[in-house]
Amino acid sequence: MDAQRMNELELLLLKKLEGEISGEEQQRLDSWAAESPGNARLLEALADPDWMLEQMAELESIREPAREPLVVPLRRAPLLRRWGWAAAVIGLLAAGAAFWLMRAPAPQQSPAAQAPVQADVQPGHEGAILTLADGTQIPLDSAAQGEIARQGGSTLTLGKGQLAYDADEGGSEAPALNTITIPRGRQFRLLLPDGSKVWLNSASSIRFPVAFSGAERRVTVTGEAYFEVAENPAKPFTVEVTGKTRLRVLGTRFNLKAYPDEPVAVATLMQGKLAVEADSGAGQTVLLPNEQAIINGSRLRKNDVANAGAAAAWKDGLFNFDNKKLDEVMRELARWYDLEIVYQKGVPDIMFGGEMGRNEPLSNVLLGLQDANVKFKIEANRRLVVLP
Repeated sequence: MDAQRMNELELLLLKKLEGEISGEEQQRLDSWAAESPGNARLLEALADPDWMLEQMAELESIREPAREPLVVPLRRAPLLRRWGWAAAVIGLLAAGAAFWLMRAPAPQQSPAAQAPVQADVQPGHEGAILTLADGTQIPLDSAAQGEIARQGGSTLTLGKGQLAYDADEGGSEAPALNTITIPRGRQFRLLLPDGSKVWLNSASSIRFPVAFSGAERRVTVTGEAYFEVAENPAKPFTVEVTGKTRLRVLGTRFNLKAYPDEPVAVATLMQGKLAVEADSGAGQTVLLPNEQAIINGSRLRKNDVANAGAAAAWKDGLFNFDNKKLDEVMRELARWYDLEIVYQKGVPDIMFGGEMGRNEPLSNVLLGLQDANVKFKIEANRRLVVLP
């Protein structure tokens, strides 16, 4: 195949795999596939994410010497980061199409009986559910932009993936309490009535008043949230995690991770000052920037961290898997991609290091994890099997 034809094929495959191919371009690709059984098999194979993961892993093992580090660095090839899975496949095609052709799965004897290919799982996106004090629920990922509700003297406005409150704090009645819930596979931002900003990760929630009219500003959080608290020394800001901890702040930036399925709750401070008090009677501590409080049952300890911002990498579109074990990594993937995780033979004892993009299809992320000598299989109904 000459260079011009190969370049044309690469472009058509890229558009096909990214879902941007036109009808005329699809006809050209179909004509190429009809030229030989090998072409047809290769085109069929590219639609199978499990096969692509397996073959790319095999190719990498041939091109790179095997290594067995205690901490497995994540692969962050520019090709994967820029174009995602589709361009990675095309890059391998350009490097050695024959390698792929030799490994393309054999066609089934009965195409009608062939099981449907499980589609790749796409990353999460912005979205949330707002529950008003009267129980009314408003899905924020499908609500129209602009004003969506009024409560007393407060106006709720949705725009650019963020819900903002324009509050009237002059009323004498206790302000209504609203709740924002973030389903799995979603994230969202909230601008509180005092101007404080909150980023909410998947499977999280925040309960807050529509106006901070009392002597303090108090919210309740489950899951994970990053705060940029507006300064107001006369009105302290308190974050509660029921049954775990209370954080008292005065103008600060911090990340709080307190999922029910995580063994510990972690507060990491980027800027300002943060007092952490554990509900379990473990005492309290005060954090300064680049310090972290870890609450584990009745134990509270404080650590220094080299890069506090890494704890909030998720809000900037990154997974930070540095010094994280496989089961913790899988819990993060389960929340962001809305997965059921199944371990075929127990949980491998593997530690990772590095970062990966959160805006990649699941197959891209799994490819980056496979250097750890662990394999995965994407099954129907968003089921991810960890193979031994």
